[in-house]
Amino acid sequence: MPLYLMIIILTATLGTAVIIGWMGALELPDQIGSVHVDSDDIVLNSESRYTDSGYLRVYVTDQNGNGLAGATVVLSGCSVSTSTGGTVYGTTDAHGYVEFSDMHISLHGQNLGFITIHVSKPGYGSNSATKAAVIA
Repeated sequence: MPLYLMIIILTATLGTAVIIGWMGALELPDQIGSVHVDSDDIVLNSESRYTDSGYLRVYVTDQNGNGLAGATVVLSGCSVSTSTGGTVYGTTDAHGYVEFSDMHISLHGQNLGFITIHVSKPGYGSNSATKAAVIA
């Protein structure tokens, strides 16, 4: 085999090894792993079709399954609002949990609706989950 061909093969092999070594040292970017809702469906009173005392506990993890602190959680759908008419939102604690108890939910004459739980954190992106609201 000619000498210059052997030099090219050797250079290509070493270059590939160096690139693979660099790629192995790269870390994946941080991201929100999952959004878990600890409760069953939200059950509403059959007469009023809304509740002023809904309760929801949300657990947010990072890509490694660890609780994610400082993530913003916003609820939407079914005209969900606080008792004063504001947006229902919160921030996860040091263990990745946030609880909502001051919620007003309306199904507008329907028997079933869905609340979307939107989660975001700078540097981690966003994720969401959906929870059913049903008439008892």
